[in-house]
Amino acid sequence: MDPRQRHSGMTALLLAFAICHLPFAMSYASGPGTTTGELLKIPVSARAIGMGEAYTAAADDSAALAWNPAGLSFAQQKEAAFMHSSLIESVHYEHFGFAAPGDNYSAGASMSYLGYGDIAGYDANGASIGNQTAYSYIFSGGLSSFVHDRLSLGLTGSVLRESLAGESAGTFAANLGAMYGLESHLWDGEYRLGFSVLNLGPGLKFISERDPLPRKIKMGAAAMHVKELPLNLTADLTIPNDNSTYVGFGSEYWFKEIIALRLGYAGSNDEGKGLRLGVGLKLREFLFDYAYGGFGDFGTTHRIELSLKWGEKMKQLNREQRAILKEAKRAGDQGDYIQQILAMNELLEKDPSNDRILKKMIGAHEHMLQNELKEAVAQSDTNKEIPSPEEFALQDLVPGQQSVAQVRAGGFDPKDPLGLNNLPDATNLEALQGSVAPSPGVVPAPSAPPTVETKPVEAPAAPAAAPAPASDGVLLNPNDIYGN
Repeated sequence: MDPRQRHSGMTALLLAFAICHLPFAMSYASGPGTTTGELLKIPVSARAIGMGEAYTAAADDSAALAWNPAGLSFAQQKEAAFMHSSLIESVHYEHFGFAAPGDNYSAGASMSYLGYGDIAGYDANGASIGNQTAYSYIFSGGLSSFVHDRLSLGLTGSVLRESLAGESAGTFAANLGAMYGLESHLWDGEYRLGFSVLNLGPGLKFISERDPLPRKIKMGAAAMHVKELPLNLTADLTIPNDNSTYVGFGSEYWFKEIIALRLGYAGSNDEGKGLRLGVGLKLREFLFDYAYGGFGDFGTTHRIELSLKWGEKMKQLNREQRAILKEAKRAGDQGDYIQQILAMNELLEKDPSNDRILKKMIGAHEHMLQNELKEAVAQSDTNKEIPSPEEFALQDLVPGQQSVAQVRAGGFDPKDPLGLNNLPDATNLEALQGSVAPSPGVVPAPSAPPTVETKPVEAPAAPAAAPAPASDGVLLNPNDIYGN
């Protein structure tokens, strides 16, 4: 094919590619110098979309990588989420995200894919060259940490690639974010301020031109658990480089921590401004989210998302708390478990809901008890000798039994110290007669002396009793009691 025809054919394919991007590229303030990397304009998270795409200060899950990476520091559990969206015709969007909080840092990773289906291709003369494929994907990873008691900073790095009819282009992008938790709690709620700059980096270059990425500056505020109710309110202000400034508002209410209803307004023209609706269903560790929103002249879109949260609940520690934890670890390494437990208790007073710190405190207490038990056993058994099995068995016998057991034929058996298992069978007379002979090594008992017959000696007669005197002084004769 002539290079000029190939160039014209690629131009036609890019035009068809741009038509597929039309819902994402309407009403750009930059006019003909539109941006590229339309995958970066598709909002992430069904929950965020249902809340009017006002998520800059409320992002505390894996979606924070795309909205505000500093929000990873506010995540409390490990999370994995998958979202699917059917846009127009055969265009579909898939997103997978993961987040893992830590004591010092929180990390996250994500992957997004946008498939355009088959696109009819034509050369410069208008002849069909068959269906062509087009797709975009992006891989992202990020970190965040508290740099102050209430201020966290985050960074997301991404690699973006787009392919069209065998031609591809790639680039990298970065998101920067900050999130601050206010100290004063009006109406007993939790309040945050968020700020992020998204999609920093060189644009994509197809053929000979490089177009910039859709950069955005976002500022947001969030009021969580207003008046101790399961009510969350959010608001965002967005300044894009390819459109006019717009605002967004969102709300979320939980019923019994099982069902969530969401309502918001999105002022973005990327997918059409208007109302956003959403619902969430939580079953144990699983969360199902659905979002409904307008798509400009192309109708509406439906997003479904399934996420899983697991592991112990925790909150990332600020600089002061990290210093306390470091001191506790040093005390534990030195065997000072009491000081370690006191430091852990100080952390729990600052955050009673931190299961991770509580688990570490219980572990320190167990180590202290084990150490005390080992010391007590070592002190009580330092000089005590352990008896042999024979000596141990003899201790339960009286002295007479011990002497018999020690001289018994066949040696001493600790399992049968008295030789009861060697007694003859009582029903066998021959065995009984044979058993009269003394066993070797046993001294027979001496025989009894012979008896000598002796004539019994008669006892002398008792002297006659003296007659008892009568009451009048006359002796009473017992043979003549009548006085004859």
